[in-house]
Amino acid sequence: MRLLAFTASILACAVLAAGCNGDESSGGALESSLAYVPPNTPFAVAIDTDVEGDQYQSLDEVIGRFPSGDSLGRMLQDQIEQGAGGVSYEDDVRPLLGNPFVVSATDPASFIDESEDEDFVAAIQVADTDALDELIAKTEAREDGEVAGATVFEDDGTVFAVEDEMVVFAGTRELLEDALERADGDDHLDVDTFERSLEGLPEQALARIYVELQSLLEQEPGGEAARQVQWIAALRTLGMTASATDDAVEVEFNLRTDGGELSDEDLPLASGDEAAQVVRIPGEVGFGLRDPSQVIAFFESTFQTLDPAGYGEYETGKRAISQRFDIDVEEDLFGQLTGDLSVSAAVNGEFGVRAEVEDPEAFGRTVERVAQALPQLGAGLGVTDIAPRGDLFEARLADGGRFVFGVADGVFVAGSNAARARAMASQQPEDVSGANGSLVVSADAEQVALQVLRQVAPELGLGGIFGGGLFARPLDELNGSVATSADGMRGSFSLTVD
Repeated sequence: MRLLAFTASILACAVLAAGCNGDESSGGALESSLAYVPPNTPFAVAIDTDVEGDQYQSLDEVIGRFPSGDSLGRMLQDQIEQGAGGVSYEDDVRPLLGNPFVVSATDPASFIDESEDEDFVAAIQVADTDALDELIAKTEAREDGEVAGATVFEDDGTVFAVEDEMVVFAGTRELLEDALERADGDDHLDVDTFERSLEGLPEQALARIYVELQSLLEQEPGGEAARQVQWIAALRTLGMTASATDDAVEVEFNLRTDGGELSDEDLPLASGDEAAQVVRIPGEVGFGLRDPSQVIAFFESTFQTLDPAGYGEYETGKRAISQRFDIDVEEDLFGQLTGDLSVSAAVNGEFGVRAEVEDPEAFGRTVERVAQALPQLGAGLGVTDIAPRGDLFEARLADGGRFVFGVADGVFVAGSNAARARAMASQQPEDVSGANGSLVVSADAEQVALQVLRQVAPELGLGGIFGGGLFARPLDELNGSVATSADGMRGSFSLTVD
């Protein structure tokens, strides 16, 4: 167990410490490690361990801008070594690193939750086989036979195998033997399939993740029913990367669908690269959504497919509203929401919403009728009462909460209180630099972090660089966006530092 735990720990250690011997042949090393992964695995991640490479040098630049950032790596190394039975990161582990460490799981849930099942296979091509032999000897792992030319070891309940420069770990002996025999044939996850899921994403990254979405759905209890939804049935792979530059940490993804049978109406978000705008309020996170009516239509279509009976009740409710309050929910309410929807959310739970509507005057009349209907039809939402607040309405909830909504200055607004709702009416949404697509997020990361620290630091007894805000000072911007088409979704999120 010590060898597996220590090998996993060095990956975290590499994030915060530089100085190892890299290997320029990481492409072939990736292919060699993927050979142990089942072809139908729903999940595989390749983690960069070349801490002398550009990615870790850039990450070191980012971490070094934070107070005490330069010492975090050394502290983590010391903690690992103290629990590793005399194993030294510098002498015993560093010489092994440089190539991708590949981890896969047939059942990802068992890999990340607290289940006793350990359903994983992991492999790495080490850079120094002599150092590997010395590490195995130091941990006193016991030889336990041979499988497919590889020597199997057992170390305090953990099994792993070594064949030349390859080290393979698995959750059970059976999984390990399957992996070793798999590598001798062609029935495994191939590098072309892995790379295809990551098309258009950075080739150099700290972590590169492959997800086979249909395999993942097969393991979910409601997966078969979910595939009745056309867009879900069209899902193929999800590729993700986490990478670093000298002044940012970035996460990008590419979700691929088989778009041959899909139309724009089948998509969960409005299609196209045109970016939604965002309301930016200091200390809050802003979200922008272009054409929210598309999201509503996708929800209704999915609801109808997955729960016909429940959807029937939902439609009955809409007809009752129409007959009693003279509201056509589709045209007068949902159909008006074709502009941008902006949301600003604070750390303490307060929020504001701003939505552009096609006909503000007509929508205002609709909102008035909705306000009349909510106390009778809003039981499912916990609404107990509606009270006028000037040109707005305040909804009171059974749990004591409340929110405000209405039309002000020609836009629909809502908020945790009247002041917030009216403030959103006067705010002008802004473009976010580099954003593409109908979903956009933006925030001043330093101000948001300060709000978080001010809220949690006293409760946790934190002071110094945390309570004083020094830890947040290097943070700059948090921006991201998602673009959707029949062929999938592309998204990127970036956290920059000063």
